[in-house]
Amino acid sequence: MLKAEIMANTNPSQLLPSELIDRCIGSKIWVIMKGDKELVGTLRGFDVYVNMVLEDVTEYEITAEGRRITKLDQILLNGNNIAILVPGGSPDLE
Repeated sequence: MLKAEIMANTNPSQLLPSELIDRCIGSKIWVIMKGDKELVGTLRGFDVYVNMVLEDVTEYEITAEGRRITKLDQILLNGNNIAILVPGGSPDLE
């Protein structure tokens, strides 16, 4: 095995972004969208454009009236609108 392969298997900082996202399939992920929405859910899949399918989703939205929380069974996110991905879910937002 090459040294780079050994390091990639033991050191997460040596992973490509797509490899890290791939390792998150089946796990909770916190998605911060461009604008005023954040979502936490289980990642089911993604494509080369980082369009994502999440299940068991909680959506947090900042509105003029305050924060709105919506529960969703499943959602398809457009990768163009994703700003930040945080593996492992989110800090307590509720």
